[in-house]
Amino acid sequence: MATPSGTTAKVRPGYETTLITTSEISDDVLKSLLDRLTGIIGAYEGEVVLQEDWGKKKLAYPIQKETRGHYSYLVYSGRGDVVHEIERNLRLSDHVLRFLTVNLEKEFDSEAFMKRRAELQAAAKRREEEREARREERMAERRGYDDRSDYRNDYRSDDRVEEVDHSDAE
Repeated sequence: MATPSGTTAKVRPGYETTLITTSEISDDVLKSLLDRLTGIIGAYEGEVVLQEDWGKKKLAYPIQKETRGHYSYLVYSGRGDVVHEIERNLRLSDHVLRFLTVNLEKEFDSEAFMKRRAELQAAAKRREEEREARREERMAERRGYDDRSDYRNDYRSDDRVEEVDHSDAE
């Protein structure tokens, strides 16, 4: 693959790893774990493309008697054994409850990945804004119906026909 400067860059496979740590893990311990993983990726001639902290979430089912976990997401590239070494380190860590590594592409392009991710996030944001606008519209309609209830009661009272006693007419 040619770079803009005209030299050829080595094409590396891309991976993503999602890991769940205990919810009580301190920020310093989590940062040291992620720094160790970043160091492993660098040692295997790779690069970290994206690192996200998804925060604490409720687990779908208890794992090691834990009901909440701290989620972290890591996208990277590197030589073949980088995944084995990262997973070995994750297995050795007492704080890691679960992890999953997925092979993204054999010829991973980090710029294309980030561009595609930005497009997906923009589309998701637009959908959320549209959903919020529809929700506001429904709420406005409901408020409008509630305001009309006074008119309905007035309209119904006008429709009542008063009974007239015709027996006195003779």
